[in-house]
This record gives sequence, structure tokens and C-alpha cells, in this order.
Amino acid sequence: MAELPAPHQQTLDAIYRAYEAKAERNHRSYLGMSIMGNECDRALWYAFRWAHPPENLDGRKLRLFETGHREEARMLDDLEQAGVRVERVDPATGEQWALSALGGHFRGHMDGQGEGFLEAPKTRHVLEFKTHNEKSFKALVKDGVQKSKPGHYAQMQLYMHFSGLSRAFYMAVNKNTDEIHTERIEYDGQAAIVLVARAERIIQSAEPPAKLHDDPASKMAWVCNYCPAFAQCHGGQFAPRSCRTCIHSTPVDGGWHCEHHGALDAEAQRKGCSLHLYIPALVPGEQIDADPETGTVTYRMADGATWIDGGAA
Repeated sequence: MAELPAPHQQTLDAIYRAYEAKAERNHRSYLGMSIMGNECDRALWYAFRWAHPPENLDGRKLRLFETGHREEARMLDDLEQAGVRVERVDPATGEQWALSALGGHFRGHMDGQGEGFLEAPKTRHVLEFKTHNEKSFKALVKDGVQKSKPGHYAQMQLYMHFSGLSRAFYMAVNKNTDEIHTERIEYDGQAAIVLVARAERIIQSAEPPAKLHDDPASKMAWVCNYCPAFAQCHGGQFAPRSCRTCIHSTPVDGGWHCEHHGALDAEAQRKGCSLHLYIPALVPGEQIDADPETGTVTYRMADGATWIDGGAA
């Protein structure tokens, strides 16, 4: 006798769809301090230039991220119960602690600030909270945050650098067991300056930096397969059209500027216009001609066909 099919979980599907319906599907308008632990300059440049589609996370993953955000409030409660004086929001704005640099193109958001830690009662700390799975948490306890989670370490160095604080308090929770791990991190000015210089180089670069790995099939390039820009970087696909993938627009202090339209807000950048002309390095073909009078650039594509960019006006 054939087995009956498992009943379809319609209510569960509805729960996940609700998360997907309320999710923000646009790129950030800035390069985030929280992603500077990514070792690939090119991946960071693609994210800043909106040169790959926004990640389309499913409802389960969106709920997982929300779980991490909800845990932050609980960890703040834990610190307060232990006698730490916590500031959850910036008293000057009433909103989350925000940091901005490099003309507003480089930003970060702290989970809070606190003082009154038993280890250093008079020292004000940046607060950073994370949740980990079992494997990640064990590595964290064994090796510490700097070695096991260099991205988190870099994030805290930047937050200390731009907030003027000299210490950070890292608090992590094991999602499997609810065990807590804490570390006090000391400000490393040299490390922070290197990170800021890297961010400035990425923001100001008119073309994508070199690939981290030329051959995505190599053993060392396994990380490339999880990159949201894989199709554009290695797969020969076009980047999405927006002002940030257009040769006419440039990041300037306080925003973006177009040679044709002047200042561009985020909505205009996403919409683009008929004068869009790809940054040549984003076209999966070889440039063979350019005509300044018609505003066109001609490429020979991988299949031998000729493709002309621009001239729509």
C-alpha cells in the first residue's frame, strides 16, 4: 500500500510568507561597518555599488535574523540585572547609536553603551551582542573573538574608533544551550585606521577591485560560492541597472552626484535613467569601441556577439 503524502503545512507557509512580505528588499545606501570583516574587497565594492541583486532571503532565514535581534534586548536586560548602567539608545537622538564617516558612505549602529562593569567600573564600553550556533560558540570560547570571529572584532574596533571609546564588551549566546560568553576588547588604533583606509579605498574606487579568487572552482575559493555577487563576479551575468552601476555617477561627500542630473537621492539612484551607461568592468564582455558623440560603448560578448551600451537618449 502506498504511503499517504504528508499533509501540507499551510499555516507554516503563511507564517514564513508574512516575514517575506514585510522584509526590506533594497540594498543599504552605505557601506556597513558590520561587514568589514569580509576579506574580499570586491564583494564589499559590489555591495556598495548595488552591483548584484539584493539578497532574497526566505521566511525561515528572516525569522532567524529576527531571533538574533530579539536576543539583544534580553542581553541588555541581563547586563542591567548584573548592575551595569546601560544606554540602549543615543540620548541625543532617542534612537539607536549611529556612527557615520567618509561623507556618510560608511556607517554602523552600536547595540548600546554601558559602564559599571565589575572588571572596569569607571570605563565606558561599546556593547556588541551576537548569537552563535554550537560549533561557532565552541570556537569562540576556545579561541576568542579576534581569532574565531575576525569580522565581529573588526566591527567593534570601528565602533570604538568612531565613538571615541577605548573598550568594547562582547556578549555572545549559544543558541543551542543558552550559555553566555563575554569578552572585553581593547581598542587597537592601528587596526582601526587600516580598516577605515580600506573602506575609503572601496568607496572611492571607480571600478571593482581584483577578485579574491580567479578560479571559483578551486579549493580555496569555496567562500565565493556563498557570495551574493557570485553570478556577476564569476558567472558572466550583468549587474542590475542603477545609478551606482553607471559610469556617470560618483560618491561625493554627503551623497551621490551624476554628471547629467546633479545630486541623487536613494530613490533616484535605484530608479536610474535612460542615460545609464555601465561601468565597463561590470559588462561581461570585451570593450572594442566607444563613441563620445552618441554616448555608446561597444562590447564583444563571450559568445562572439556584439552588444552596444548606451545611446538611449
